Amino acid sequence: MPRGRSDMRRIREVLRLRDEFGASVRRIAAACRMPRTTVRDYLRRLESADLRFGDVKEWSDEELERRLFPPPPAQPRPLPDWAAVERDLGRRGVTLQLLWQEYLVCHPDGYRYTQFVQRFRDWQAARAVPRMRRDHLPGDALEVDYAGMTLMIGVGADARPAQIFVACLPYSGYIYAEATWTQRSEDWLASHVRLLEHLGGAPARLVPDNLKVGVSHASFYDPTLNPGYHDLAQHYRIAVVPTRVRQPRDKAAVENAVLQVERRVLAPIRDTVFVSLDAANAAIREHLAMLNAAPLSGDKDSCRARILAERERAHLRPLPADRFVPGTWSRYKLAPDYHVVIDGAAYSVPYTAIGKTVDVHATAALISIFLRGRRVACHPRASAGSRTTLEAHQPASHRAVARYTPEHLQAEFAAVGSAATLLFERILAAAEHREQAVRAGLGLLRLGGAHGADRLEQACQAALEANVRSWRYVQRWLTSGGPPPASSDGLGEHANLRGPSYYRN
Repeated sequence: MPRGRSDMRRIREVLRLRDEFGASVRRIAAACRMPRTTVRDYLRRLESADLRFGDVKEWSDEELERRLFPPPPAQPRPLPDWAAVERDLGRRGVTLQLLWQEYLVCHPDGYRYTQFVQRFRDWQAARAVPRMRRDHLPGDALEVDYAGMTLMIGVGADARPAQIFVACLPYSGYIYAEATWTQRSEDWLASHVRLLEHLGGAPARLVPDNLKVGVSHASFYDPTLNPGYHDLAQHYRIAVVPTRVRQPRDKAAVENAVLQVERRVLAPIRDTVFVSLDAANAAIREHLAMLNAAPLSGDKDSCRARILAERERAHLRPLPADRFVPGTWSRYKLAPDYHVVIDGAAYSVPYTAIGKTVDVHATAALISIFLRGRRVACHPRASAGSRTTLEAHQPASHRAVARYTPEHLQAEFAAVGSAATLLFERILAAAEHREQAVRAGLGLLRLGGAHGADRLEQACQAALEANVRSWRYVQRWLTSGGPPPASSDGLGEHANLRGPSYYRN
């Protein structure tokens, strides 16, 4: 094992006292504050190497150590491919213990486990990549991620795993965590909203991983954010700066926070039975409070919660007055029926957008439809199977058809007069299907348009007096200028019928 600089300094001092003063082992040990056995070992090594103080005075520590402590002769033991060992360690469930056992299967006379681990660590240290130390500013960044561990919620066969959302402020090290059912966009965005409200402010930038719910196209130079995540960032005026792909060190603070949450929050409650998500989050909050209040290893008089309260929260931006409402985005090419279907419910769009692509933003309460960035329709959420159609979205012909209902026609007849209203009600009551009554009513209104409302009212009054419920009666009354002539129910003239003259003979 390499010796430190202080060891080399003491060896030089032992050699100087021996050569320049001829000091005894006892006096050298007292002067250097070393055990006499150590002094004897150093002197024996110096004599074996035939070294004098004048020789080693200008030597480097590495040269002096090489001459006094030469490495033991190498033993011809086989070594594994350390690069392959490092790659295998990145696979889920693989440990150094397992890799060492597999190594012994191929090399029974190989190194024991302690030496195996030590040599692997030495190999890693020799190839360690320099890491740049980052200086974090208060309120500048907020790193977010999901833990690898899950938490079972429910009883028996109804139990299901919940995902653990984790966030960390790098400056104070303050940790936030909560359980959600999924990692889908709705839960992802809602977790951010609750996180910012818990902190009481917003940082300058968010640092997520390249999850699809946050980043739809990963790029170091120009990443593309998921539309919902972009909306959240715009609402809170936060810049989103994703990490590089497969570079967890870009968010080292939250990576450590995930480790702390798994060890100090999730592990202690791993056997607790939670019947609901709220119960699980209550337990998580309790253990998180203890974690954030625990003294820091580098400063026993401080903790994460205190640093946040005293030094970082003042640098967070105030939250907007209105709360961000998470929603999902989707795209549709508008069909000829000028409706989009969201979760089984249909919502109208102006018919002029038929054949064009519209963007739909759906929240729990509202459906907003955009055409080229401009909102052209907005509807309250409706239940599955229903249809919401605004009259303004329909062409004129469809608006006219939409008015072909008994209720609408009754309102039209009320404007004409009481006789017209009563006649239509009788037609509606006698019809075998309401569509028959609607058609008759439309015919009457068209007659009113041709002859005037007053004449239509008179004709309807005449029909009521004649106890007739017929559009044809009203039409004949109007065209003839009065009551229509009585029609003969006979069969008319015919060569085989005897007329009145036959009986006068």
